[in-house]
This record gives sequence, structure tokens and C-alpha cells, in this order.
Amino acid sequence: MPSEFWTRDVVEGALKPAADRFFAWYRREFFAFFPPETLAWLTDRGDRQLVLRAGERNLWLLDARGAPLWSLSADEIAASSLDEALARRGVARQAARIRLEIDGSAFFVRRFDIPAVAQANLPRLLIADIERKTPFRLADVVYGHTIAAHPASADKLRVSLWILRRDFIDGAIAAAGLAPGDISFIKPVGLRDAAAEAPSIVIGGKTEVSHSFRNIAIGLSAATALLLAAGFGATLWRQSALNEELDAKIQEMSARAAKVRQVVDRASAESRLLAVLRKARRDEPLFADLWEEVARVMPDGAYATDFRFSETKPNDKTIDLVGFADSAVGLPALFNKSPLFADAGLTAPITPDPREKREGFSLQVKFEKKPGSTK
Repeated sequence: MPSEFWTRDVVEGALKPAADRFFAWYRREFFAFFPPETLAWLTDRGDRQLVLRAGERNLWLLDARGAPLWSLSADEIAASSLDEALARRGVARQAARIRLEIDGSAFFVRRFDIPAVAQANLPRLLIADIERKTPFRLADVVYGHTIAAHPASADKLRVSLWILRRDFIDGAIAAAGLAPGDISFIKPVGLRDAAAEAPSIVIGGKTEVSHSFRNIAIGLSAATALLLAAGFGATLWRQSALNEELDAKIQEMSARAAKVRQVVDRASAESRLLAVLRKARRDEPLFADLWEEVARVMPDGAYATDFRFSETKPNDKTIDLVGFADSAVGLPALFNKSPLFADAGLTAPITPDPREKREGFSLQVKFEKKPGSTK
């Protein structure tokens, strides 16, 4: 009987309704701090993802598990606009991301290996690869990539570059009545290789909307309330001992400040050294740039057996190449056409090698500073 009294009359009859009223009041007062637009942003449940298959007329809304919920036809969009058609379904245009799925056979895929230390320069390497080693212009394509560990070398990475012509996007979305600017990202589908990993190719700069800031704001608001309550209780408890601790803290902080000054001085010296190293790295081509350019310039019938750097005098750095070629006499002219090299010339007579059935050569070439750098 006493147990039923506490459960029915005290817990369920008094404490639970009181707690519900308190949390309802707290939620109402907390949300009252924000304007309606901010409140809608804070309480939003997340972005809606719409999927369009290339050549189809319907947009499909997917749930969190990827199952289709409802579709939006091209006729509905043509009758008004995409924004109004989504609004009639209760979805704001700003919260809707459209994914275009295109068959993987429409993509041009290149795979190449890079040193693991060059991963930071991968965006620049991708652009260079498109411009130098594909028949496309950068302005005419969209592209994405995936990175995987090299199967045979731990210090290398295998990069898969997926390229799609922009004019193919227009044809893929024409039946749905959409514009290219309505697409958030593109996903290759229907891959023949089941183990292949396809990237999500971003269209424009703002597709993957992150709610991390919103989550942080809500978390900080809750943490602020907890810290205020904890601080009030701690202040009452420590009021009597605060004056005595103050002098000890001042002395401790003075000692820490002296140590901090030493750390700052040391950090300043290291920062100056780092600035010098960064300037040298910015002004001079990277090893990967030189190696790739030498491989690009040399014809198919030539190869190098020796590759050396030398600096005969300050700001005058050269590369010495020794190797064999079907015809070595034209190599200096090929290197002089490169934007990275200059003053290429043979440093020894050309010698035919009967065993290699090629001409042996010894070539020296200077490499230039990066464009826009200063001495």
C-alpha cells in the first residue's frame, strides 16, 4: 500500500506533472530569446535529399534509410516553379538538396599513383592532370576523386579521378524541367565493378550543408545554463576562502606568465624559421613538379638512368640527366619549351650504345622559380 501511494500519488500524481510543466516552461522561455527565423533554423530536423535519375521526369524524396517517400513530377515544377512545388510538399528550397544519379559509363575515369606526402597538393595535381593528360578543358567538365591505399607500396596512394562533361548534365535533367543550378551534387551509379568506389561530385560551392554550428550553439546554450548554476553554488561555497586563495593565485600566475613569455619568445623564433622555410618552398618547384615535368617532356623513346640536383652558385640550380634516347640531339629543345626549365644543353658528346641500341646522352638543364615568386 505505501509503495502504491508513492508511485500513484507522489511520483505520477505530483512530481511528473510538475517536471513536465517545468520543462515546457523552460523550453518556451528559451525559444523566446530567438526571432522566428532563427527559431525555425534551430528546430529544423535537417536537410531533405531529393534524387533524380538521369533522363527521368520525377524527383524522389528519400527518408533517412534511403527509401522513397514521395515524388515530384516535371509537370508540377513546370506549372509554377521548383520552390513553390517543394513548398506545397512542406519542404523549403533551402533545405532541399538534389542528387543527380548518372550511369558510371558516362564518366571518364583516370587512375594514377602519387606519393603519400603529396596528398596536401592533390587538388592542384587533379587540375594539372585534367589539363595536361585529358582531352577536356577544365571549364567544360565537373570532376571528383577517391583515394585508396596503394596495394603494393605503403608510401603511395592510388587516386581515381572521375570526369563528366557539363553538357551531359543538361541532357540528363532536361526531362525533369530543372536547371543545372538546381543540382547539388552528382553520383555515379550502375558501376560494373562492384568493388569500385564512386565519389559524390559537388556542383557549386554550397551543397553539403552542415549543422555542426547549430548543434554547437544548442550545446553551448545548455552548457551555459549548467555552468551558471554550478558557478552560483561554487561562489557561495568558496566565498570565505576566496581572499586567502587570491594572493597564492597571483604568485602562481606570475610564475606561469614568465614561462609563457619564454614559450612565446621561442615560438616567435620558430615562426620566423618556419616563414623562411615556407617562402623557400613557395618560391622553388616541388620535387614532384620537377619529376612529373621531366617525365612529361622526355619522349617515349628516351629514359634517364641518373637524375641529380646541383647548385653551382646561389639562385642557379640545375638538374643533370644521364640516359639513353632514340634520338638525343633534340632533347635540349624539348626541355627549353617547358615552363619550368631553361638553358638546356648537352654536357657530353652523344655516344651510340650498341647494347641499348640507343644514343647515350648527358644533359644539364636549369629550373626556374615558380611563376609570381620573388627572389
